[in-house]
Amino acid sequence: MKRLFQPGKTRIPFMACLCATIFCLLFALTALVVANTPPRDLSASGATKTASTSGAGSTMSEGTQVTTVPPFIGTQSETWERFGVTRIPSGTSILGGIATISGDHMVTATSFIMCTVIGRPSDGNILMDSDRPTGPLTISFSQPVAAFGAYWGSGINCSFGDAPSILTFQDVNGNVIGSDSFFYEGNGTLEWHGYTFDTPVKTITRTAGDGREGIAVDGLQATVASSGALLQNISTRAFVQTGDNVIIGGLIITGSGQKRVIVRAIGPSLANFGIANPLPDPTLELHDGTGALITSNDNWMDAPNKQEIIDSGLPPSNNLESAILTSLSPGNYTAIVRGVNNGTGIALVEGYDLDPTAGSKLGNISTRALVQTGDNVMIGGLIITGTGQENVIVRAIGPSLAQYGITNPLADPTLELHDGNGALIAFDDNWRDSQEAEIQATGFAPSNDLESAIVATLPPGNYTAIVRGKNDTIGVALVEVYGLN
Repeated sequence: MKRLFQPGKTRIPFMACLCATIFCLLFALTALVVANTPPRDLSASGATKTASTSGAGSTMSEGTQVTTVPPFIGTQSETWERFGVTRIPSGTSILGGIATISGDHMVTATSFIMCTVIGRPSDGNILMDSDRPTGPLTISFSQPVAAFGAYWGSGINCSFGDAPSILTFQDVNGNVIGSDSFFYEGNGTLEWHGYTFDTPVKTITRTAGDGREGIAVDGLQATVASSGALLQNISTRAFVQTGDNVIIGGLIITGSGQKRVIVRAIGPSLANFGIANPLPDPTLELHDGTGALITSNDNWMDAPNKQEIIDSGLPPSNNLESAILTSLSPGNYTAIVRGVNNGTGIALVEGYDLDPTAGSKLGNISTRALVQTGDNVMIGGLIITGTGQENVIVRAIGPSLAQYGITNPLADPTLELHDGNGALIAFDDNWRDSQEAEIQATGFAPSNDLESAIVATLPPGNYTAIVRGKNDTIGVALVEVYGLN
C-alpha cells in the first residue's frame, strides 16, 4: 500500500500526466487480478474463528476478558488533526497524554491507498497510517483503560494477498487478556472496532497477519479505568461555634497531577433533614499546607465560577451556603467553616472528588470540631466509589490535641462505623483494646491509648463515622479517614 499524497515533492505537469496514466493501467490490471482471486479463507494468517464476531471479518479469541462494543465517546480521544500532515516519531504522545504510540513508517495524511480502495479519515481531514511496517504498532497507556476503540483500514483485494489485523490486549502485568483478528472489508471508509475490558488494559499491539500489511487508523477513543475503589467524598456534621470551636476540615491529595474538587459548607438546608439549630449562614475558607488562604466564599451564587459549580451537579440547595470548586496539586489543605457575624449552629463540611480518573486522589480526609451530646456529636460521612474494595483506617483523636494548643480536647472519644443502612459495622473505645496489631501495621496508630481507631475493608458505598465523648463528655476532637490501598 502507498499513500495517495506524499508531501514535500514537487510534481511537474508531464510527470503528473505520466503518473495518472500508470495509475489507470495499474487499476485495470488489479481489476483483472481481483476477478480471478478466490474468496479469502478467514482461518488463514492467524484469523482463527473461535468466538463471537466483533465486526466484519472479525473474530475474538476464546476465554477472552474482552467484549466488543459499538462506537462510544471515551474520556480521551485522538483524531490526529493537531498533527497536520507529517511523520510521526515512534513514542509520540497521544490520547491527551495518557498513551504513546510506537512503530515505524508512521505518518499522518489526508488519505491512504489500500490496494483497490482509498482510505479516508473517519472524522476531520487527517488519519494516521503505517505503510508496510517492519514490526507491530503498539499503544502503551500510562493509565490503564477500561475501554478502547478506533476506526481501522488495511489492504483489500491486494495482488499480493490480504492479511488480517490482529489486536492483542495486555494488562498491567503483561498478561494477555484477549485478542481480536479482523480483515478490512470496506470501500475506503474506515471500520470501527471497539472493546471493553474486564481487566484494565495497559498495552494494545496491532500486528499484521503476514507481518507486513499496512494499516490506517483514526478516531481513537479510550476510557481510563477507575483505579479500584476510591475515597470520593468526605463530609462531617458538627456544631459550629466561634474561636477554636469552628469546623476545620483537612484533606491530603496524593499521587501525581492536579485533583479537581468541590468543597461545600452546608447550613440552612439541614433544617430539611430535621436539624433544629442549623448554622444560618456559613462561610468557607480554603487554605494550603502553609496556612495561606487560597480562596474563600460566603454565598455560592456569588462565586466567579458559579456555572462550573452548577455543572458539577453539586450546587448547594440554599443560596446562603458556600462552595469552592478548584483544582489542587498534591499536598495538604484545610477548609474552615465559620458562621457569618459569629453565628453558631450545626453545619456540614464536604469535599468531593470531581475527577476520579486523575493520577492524584484523596488519600486522607479529616475534620476537627467541638463534640457535644445528642445531635451535636460529630458525624463523619464517606463515600467509596469504583470497583473492588478500599482498605481504610478511621480514627477519633482527642486528648493528644492538647499538644497542638487545643485547650479543651475531648478526653476520651469513642468511635462507631456504620454502613449506608445505619447498621453498626464496628465500635471502638480505646484503640489498643481491639485490632492493635492491624492498626500498628498501618503506620497510623493514635499516639494516646484513650483514642479510637477502626481498620476496615469496605466495598463501594456510603458510610458514617460517629464520634462521641465517653460518658457524654464534651470537647474538641478530630475524625480522620485514611485510604490504605
